[in-house]
Amino acid sequence: MVENKNPAYNIGPGEFIKEELEARHWRQEDLAAILNMSLKAINEIIRSKQAITIETAQKLGMAFGQSPQFWLNLDANYRLRERRQDYAIKEVGKRAYIYAHMPIGEMVKRGWIKASKPLSVLEEEVKRFWGIQDLDFGFMDKGIQSKFRKSAAFAGYNPYFAQAWLHMARRCASRMDGSAYRPRALETIGDNLHRLTLSVEGPARFIKDLSAAGVKFLVLGHLPKTYADGAAFMDGRNPVIVYTGRYDRIDHFWFTMAHELAHLLLHFKGMDECFIDRLDQLETAQERAADRKAAVWLKEREVLACFKNVTFKSRALVARCAVEHDLHPGVVVGILQHNGILPRANLNALKGSVLNLLPPEIQEAQLLKEMRKAG
Repeated sequence: MVENKNPAYNIGPGEFIKEELEARHWRQEDLAAILNMSLKAINEIIRSKQAITIETAQKLGMAFGQSPQFWLNLDANYRLRERRQDYAIKEVGKRAYIYAHMPIGEMVKRGWIKASKPLSVLEEEVKRFWGIQDLDFGFMDKGIQSKFRKSAAFAGYNPYFAQAWLHMARRCASRMDGSAYRPRALETIGDNLHRLTLSVEGPARFIKDLSAAGVKFLVLGHLPKTYADGAAFMDGRNPVIVYTGRYDRIDHFWFTMAHELAHLLLHFKGMDECFIDRLDQLETAQERAADRKAAVWLKEREVLACFKNVTFKSRALVARCAVEHDLHPGVVVGILQHNGILPRANLNALKGSVLNLLPPEIQEAQLLKEMRKAG
């Protein structure tokens, strides 16, 4: 943590007044008479015990030839430096440093860290969360350079908060059991993905198939200013897929899962691979490649062909297309909306929520409960 440096000696306006008195061979009594002030007031100003008011600054300026602003600035700077040395002021700086790098309020609300008023307790909670010895977030700047830089399109994006979210996801994943990773099984899962969308058991079956292939899956809600829909990273020898539920809809779930699954197949070459995805902002070549792979699995081209030259996209046409291509009607609607063929507000009743269809043991509340139980 970088702290403001204070000078070894904090020189107050009284020292400057003493120099002026010595240069003129005046005593404090002389200055008191000249300024028409009490000797006690002059003595307290010289000892920097009493702040210089606007009126006093005007009088000093007239007596010694400087501007009133000169004396006001001297006094203000002295008192600011004095206050910086106070513990309460230093606390504000440390808290601001922590809050700039972590959304503390949200993390407390969700039980990621414990609520704590004393700064010392908050510091220990933060260090425990990250597993660090000193309160220094320099490692996060290195993370931004390697993984978390975003374009101007992400105006409200906070890469520090994204790293906090990713770290929590890693902590959760590290406590989950994983079988031997079988990457070849992922292509089969992807090819059958459209059929899994058809039933209410589909999401749970998808997670079971991932587990059998050695891929861990968990649900962890996104943090403010991260805009994450999903993520994929490595936990030891096991890949991990995370769903945030930022939009709790069937189509959003399957689009996100297809995208993350595509990352595992196309882009995971080593142990340090990591993707945090916002599906409405796919800007890199890797993101676009994953999107194309996901579109094949979810039959985007076939869905669009169903509605070629169709002016009115009715519920009946959506249902017919869904049956023809073994897709959930909500996924068909999502594809049409994503491609600008159907307004975002139309036929949303066909989508439905998904978080209630996912097993509780892989959701945030249960994962955190197990973590707290394990200590």
